[in-house]
Amino acid sequence: EAIDCPLQDARFAPILRTLKAILEEYKITAYDEQTGRGLLRHIYLRGDSAGQELLVTLVINGKKLPKEDEIAARLVSAQPEITGLLVNVNEEKTNVICGDEYRTLWGKDHLTDTLAGVKLNIAPASFYQVNHAAADLLYRRARELAALSGNELVLDLYCGAGSIGLSMADAAREIIGIEVVPEAVACAKENAKQNGIQNASFYCGDATDTRAMLTSAEAERGAPIHPDVVILDPPRKGCTPELLDYIAELSPARIVYISCNPDTLARDAKALIASGYEMGDLTPADLFPCTGHVESVVCLTRK
Repeated sequence: EAIDCPLQDARFAPILRTLKAILEEYKITAYDEQTGRGLLRHIYLRGDSAGQELLVTLVINGKKLPKEDEIAARLVSAQPEITGLLVNVNEEKTNVICGDEYRTLWGKDHLTDTLAGVKLNIAPASFYQVNHAAADLLYRRARELAALSGNELVLDLYCGAGSIGLSMADAAREIIGIEVVPEAVACAKENAKQNGIQNASFYCGDATDTRAMLTSAEAERGAPIHPDVVILDPPRKGCTPELLDYIAELSPARIVYISCNPDTLARDAKALIASGYEMGDLTPADLFPCTGHVESVVCLTRK
């Protein structure tokens, strides 16, 4: 079975070969999605752009690997470039990759990387673009389209570990990020702190519930929140109609939409255009070379 892939980090293949040999020796069974039997579901690897860190997560259909401490010791001894080894528990009959429970077997429980000028701690549960060089170009283009002057309040929806909003923080009055994954929100807060960014705050919740979260934040602050720029970076299913209606109600001057699915981008852009926005030039970014997928970024401006 082929392990090498020209699109992935060159460090991954030797680790996969070593891990495959160790797991076969310990008779660790592979998960079968059809029957729901077998232990090892996925091997999930992340590496930093500087080649200094490498995180390995074993996704299993159970609470523990047999002799997992031995397996961990042998793997990191054979592959000293690994900086963190984790287990993720996913016992659900689903094609979702990871479950909610992570345990650290050895080393760090997160990856540290720099993207668009921001040093980031990335937990395994946090979304992070796999193509660092293209993502850097994409985020810098998003910053250009946001056209910040230093006076704007930026609402960063589906913010993940905060990479996009934090990359714009030095040009904005304030960044407010919203993300549904608690581990990602914790990373975003830590990322702001370690970069010395004091004008960013992050809230945990579904982007569709932005109205409720901003209402709560307004009550805490004792002042209204009026975003000048909204950043959207939703998953492939795009934004919900409720969220698009609320954004139109907020009436920001600019909406910068980053999309990994042209179909849902077209659908959501149509709704925003109907609400009084004009669509500018769209910039594609080839984050997944040799595949049919393309990311894109566009700015919609209020008429």
